Amino acid sequence: MTRTRKPALPRICLALAMLPLLGGCVAALAVPALTALGAFTEKKRTRAEVIAELPAANAVALAALPEARADGATAVQLTGLTELPPPSGGIARSAGPWLDLAAFTLDRAARLANGDDAVSALLTPESVVGFRNETRRCAAREPAVVIDLDTGDKVFAPASAALASPEIAATVARLREAGVIVLWVSQANANDVAGVAAALQASGLDPTGRDPILLVRNETERKQVLREEANQTVCVVAMAGDRRGDFDELFDYLRDPRLASAYDAQIGAGWFIVPPLFEAATPAPDSAVAPPGEDGGR
Repeated sequence: MTRTRKPALPRICLALAMLPLLGGCVAALAVPALTALGAFTEKKRTRAEVIAELPAANAVALAALPEARADGATAVQLTGLTELPPPSGGIARSAGPWLDLAAFTLDRAARLANGDDAVSALLTPESVVGFRNETRRCAAREPAVVIDLDTGDKVFAPASAALASPEIAATVARLREAGVIVLWVSQANANDVAGVAAALQASGLDPTGRDPILLVRNETERKQVLREEANQTVCVVAMAGDRRGDFDELFDYLRDPRLASAYDAQIGAGWFIVPPLFEAATPAPDSAVAPPGEDGGR
């Protein structure tokens, strides 16, 4: 599948007075150009068509999608639900931030379906350089949630993943049922997509292997670009990660951590800090025979 890459615009630093606040220079960070605010998608698209336009979409997942309906109607159906039903052996109250994420996302999906303004959870370039809490408009109306697979600044390695919490798996399953597109993102290389997909399937987070996986296409690409490109195709209404840098790379450049408080209102209202998705893989027990003398001489 060949995609035409959207042109990128540089983020612009404020005057020199801004520079001491940031480590490095965010002026060189590339940001895809936003489409015109009025250019919202009017034509209904199938889930397959939506996923096909996403950056670095998982080809395995796309191939597993059902055929489009003969009547041309969209395969993504939104419900009127604005919160999760009471637990019935699935989602448990102990899920904490995951229940909050699901309730918020379902509410935003319902509002989009009712024709409300399409606003994402991604910061605008102006809010990043001016420390204002403003989020981007969406160029599409299909709701999506982005879940970061990396732990801290450590890139996700499929071999390091074991089981995922059943509560998390049930939460993302409920979002899919409501028509929300679940996107998994990592700084891992796109050549590792098969391994990442297998880890998601084995863990129960994506048992059917149908979710798009956003991975970097070269060593200079960043997750920030993937999130912003995805928001051109879907409306990223919520993001989950274990640190603020999973919501915007601005937080990786701040010299004064106190500046992060300018965006506190986004926590729980589009940004959700969650524990690591996977339990650490348990190493296989060492079957080697202990050297003589280490067993007490017996």
